[in-house]
Amino acid sequence: MKFKQKNLNNKKTLYLFSIVLFLGLSLITGVALSAGVGQTTGVTIPNPLGAKDITDVLKKIVDYLIKIGAPILAIMILVGGFQILTAGGNPEKVITGRHTILYSVIGYAIILSAWGIIAIIKTILE
Repeated sequence: MKFKQKNLNNKKTLYLFSIVLFLGLSLITGVALSAGVGQTTGVTIPNPLGAKDITDVLKKIVDYLIKIGAPILAIMILVGGFQILTAGGNPEKVITGRHTILYSVIGYAIILSAWGIIAIIKTILE
């Protein structure tokens, strides 16, 4: 019986502590927010991307994907060629190598087609 009573006291203490902590943080946050109402601090946050609109952000993302995708494409073509060369007459391994090359080229073509998608988005937004 003492064990259950001890656990019950611990739970009550934890609940009470949580309520006091929540109310204290709410009070501190409310005072901090009310102190800054109606005042301008003159603090400006710099734009880390240097972009003016969403199309500039998309162009930067696509540029990054093209730079990362080109070496991955080259590596995957080499892997597919290696799979074909080491097939040893097994038609399933040859097909696997062809699929590796095909899918990597298709993936890179999708990345390159993103430029067209960005142009379409830009004309829609203007």
